[in-house]
Amino acid sequence: MDQISGCELPRPLRWNEVYREAELYKAALRVYTKPLFHWRKALSTSTDGHTLYDLAGRGLRSLDALHRSLAQENFQFRPAVALKYNFNGKRRTLYVSPWEERIVDLLLYRVLNRKLHAWFSAHSYAYRDRTFGLDRCQARIARVLRSQDAALYLLKRDIADYFASVDHAVLLEKLSSLVERDDYLYRLLEQRVRFLYQDESGGHRAMVGIPFGAAIACLFANIYLTDLDREIARIAGVHYFRYADDILVLSPARDAALLAREHLERALPELRVHFKSSHQVDLVLSARPAPDAVFAEAREFRHLGLLFRVGGSVALSRDKCRKIQNLFRFAFRRGRRRWKKVTAPEGRAQALVEIAAETVEKGVRNVAILDYYLKHVDDEAQLRLLDRWLAEEVLSRVFGGHKKGHFRRISFARLRAMGLLSLVHRRRLVRRGRIESPFFIWQKQKVTRAFRGTVARLQRAARASAAFSPLPEAAASNRP
Repeated sequence: MDQISGCELPRPLRWNEVYREAELYKAALRVYTKPLFHWRKALSTSTDGHTLYDLAGRGLRSLDALHRSLAQENFQFRPAVALKYNFNGKRRTLYVSPWEERIVDLLLYRVLNRKLHAWFSAHSYAYRDRTFGLDRCQARIARVLRSQDAALYLLKRDIADYFASVDHAVLLEKLSSLVERDDYLYRLLEQRVRFLYQDESGGHRAMVGIPFGAAIACLFANIYLTDLDREIARIAGVHYFRYADDILVLSPARDAALLAREHLERALPELRVHFKSSHQVDLVLSARPAPDAVFAEAREFRHLGLLFRVGGSVALSRDKCRKIQNLFRFAFRRGRRRWKKVTAPEGRAQALVEIAAETVEKGVRNVAILDYYLKHVDDEAQLRLLDRWLAEEVLSRVFGGHKKGHFRRISFARLRAMGLLSLVHRRRLVRRGRIESPFFIWQKQKVTRAFRGTVARLQRAARASAAFSPLPEAAASNRP
């Protein structure tokens, strides 16, 4: 087996080497606590019609029965329910398994991801442990850009509908080199590759693709492309980055970039996938003109939601700027009754400033979006323009229309004194670790929303959260 980062898998894995009862309980605890602050998610059902409360209501007996079936190697995955969703314009099929299957899925993902950590490519960043991830990927890309004074050749590729197009024969062949083929572990993984599901037309066995929405699918996604990761990373003079199905190649050498492009094109028939033509980009990044017959000239490129520029500076792309602006536009629209009833200009401005602050401080989704971008961008000039836009947006609702003369009536400094948000200042606080984690804001929001409109009150939230205590039987007496 090929070596990567000085490590290799000494021998194929077996079930009795990876499975421990403690790992089952860790996975179960993770499943139990995931909907901790949004208990309605625990009410979702699959083909068995059971909720998480049904599983928890049987207490440790459920997990003990699950452990015995795994230890005796007779556990079988049941069909999932196929649900069609639209994720920001992208149509996906989400496969929802019964709760016992979700626990075993997570168990397999955790133990195998840990066992294969050194075997995976050091250039793969998605679905890895805490030492990898999106932040590290973004930081390394910026570091490469900062370290190069000369032109950089760039290849950007995105696999079309990746999870739904993974070929089963290719994936099982790759798994057979990692897992003993006659072992129970391989049979479990084979069930997840050729998974069962039900939709409106009846029951089916998948012929292609991996179960999007299942934890094990993330592991399969990395295994499927690891050989490609190694092949590209071996090319001298190439900086290679892969996050899930997003591939980026940077190289100061044109020949190395062309060789990497040949390897990528040759790998497609072998993997039986194809790239999105709309996301296929070949660029030469340079501060000075660098005409090329193959690579288009550019001074910046968009990747994973950020705009990277020659020299290593990072900014928000145009669509992300609009996304941040829309957070406030929609908030002002929702709070229209609140600020419209205030007639005095100063009072109306104060109401709008408070709505803007609440949009960031109390909207957990908004916090996650905003603080992620602020953590990575370093273009404060762009953020100052956004700050000015926000001030103009407030004044346009106070006096009508976007006019510079409005600042003579209520100055920018006066808006700041009222408490108007500054993205420049918030970025500095985020970078210094002075902003409260979005997770804790999320906790408060989920507790509030979960009990809104019900007979329960907030003071009973602590009792409701006991349904997800480390002891599963605690849920039985707290089921809504």
